[in-house]
Amino acid sequence: MDQNVRSSKQSGTAAVGQYAPEAIIAAAADAVVILKQDSEIMWADARFAALPVSVQDRCRQWCQALDAETSRTHIEGAGRCWEVNVRAMPDGNRCCLLSETSPEQSASLRIAAIDAAGMMLLHFDRDEIATLTVADRLRVLEQRIVSSVKQELKFDNFEIRLRSPGSNRLELVISENLSPMRIGESISACETGNGISGWVAATGKSYVCGDVRKDPLYREGLDDALSSLTVPLRVHDKVIGVFNIESGTENVFDDHDRQLAERFAGYIANVLHLLDLLVVERVSTSEQVAMNMTSELERPIADLQELAAVLQSSGVHETAIQLQAIVASITNRISSCAAGPRSIIDAEHEIHSIEVDPAFVGIRMLVVDDEDRVRDEVSQVLQKLGCVVTSCANGTEAFAALDAAGSTEGFAMVVSDIRLPDASGYEVFTKTREVLPDVPVILMTGFGYDPDHTIVRASADGVQGILLKPFRTSQLIEAVRNAITT
Repeated sequence: MDQNVRSSKQSGTAAVGQYAPEAIIAAAADAVVILKQDSEIMWADARFAALPVSVQDRCRQWCQALDAETSRTHIEGAGRCWEVNVRAMPDGNRCCLLSETSPEQSASLRIAAIDAAGMMLLHFDRDEIATLTVADRLRVLEQRIVSSVKQELKFDNFEIRLRSPGSNRLELVISENLSPMRIGESISACETGNGISGWVAATGKSYVCGDVRKDPLYREGLDDALSSLTVPLRVHDKVIGVFNIESGTENVFDDHDRQLAERFAGYIANVLHLLDLLVVERVSTSEQVAMNMTSELERPIADLQELAAVLQSSGVHETAIQLQAIVASITNRISSCAAGPRSIIDAEHEIHSIEVDPAFVGIRMLVVDDEDRVRDEVSQVLQKLGCVVTSCANGTEAFAALDAAGSTEGFAMVVSDIRLPDASGYEVFTKTREVLPDVPVILMTGFGYDPDHTIVRASADGVQGILLKPFRTSQLIEAVRNAITT
């Protein structure tokens, strides 16, 4: 018996009525253990001590990963299955009750646990979420997915990729222990040349790989991987991405694992799709409001233009010119509102009033965005401050500019959108860190949407700022100043 394991006989606990403590514990479960907060064993009965060490370790590891005070799961080992119920104790330790189950009961318990975990992905406390930033909200979702995959599916090495809107690229969203691809490499939803994930995304079929060394479809993921399981993320009949799991053991995944992974993948797909729908609704609503406003103001603006023409013909030139300028300003502001995340809200008006800042004179900046208007407006704001700006419309141009900067005086800052036609903002961020380690990076995203979780990953790695489009000129300037001075 482990030196940390003391049986109830050694504890000297008194009997309760006619029942000895051993009898009460025996009736409550097939094995009992009390774990300290660091998951070291504080006390256990003889039956727990007799379990295979691998089962004991699995129980301890699972309890250590728990955030909730109360939870339930199952563990397997040595051809046997146990249901594990955990309760928090007043001193912060945890009491675990293990009840042996049949393989059939264990399978049912796993399905029930996966369904419960899946529903938790879709449930958010409104008051709690309201206080979180966009990055924090996405981080909460990511943590829930990672926790559920590890605790309920018992998978430790996995990644989730989503099909990029408007293309077949499979963008990395979440990764646990799998090696990232090098900058410039990508996976697309294609049956050939894009690994197992590309095949699964293209066909919509799951794929169990027993030995990656013998499978021509496999592309390197987990270091020393020997087997993998990949299932599609599906919303109705549409494949929106893939859920890929890998292991360092041969032939570790069976058909039951595939079914469970497909079940949980359905929940993952639905919660990510829900985020997508919320953003689409917000964008559509904003554009519709702008269109309605434009329509309502068409007649008054036309009247003002006619009045300006009358004043001009009557010789009141100065007033006519002023009126025409006001009408042009109103029209431009309406256009900016209608452009939504494709513009800076007040750039048309504010750019002209920006004064040169001595702290920015001569500083080289890199601006990356595939939207011409945003790229031009951000560049103009920075130029007005005194910066020397290089602008790029895609990742390829940005990578080339960063490579060139590495051999010259470089850039003092990079401002990049997170959605580029041939790359992600995270790749721009990573490339900047590789070439210019100390240069701050600010990322921009439309309406706070981040389908590739660039914000989450970059925030964890130290990105200096996040701008949610559409933003104001003052917000851009403040973000740039903060990033340069910190």
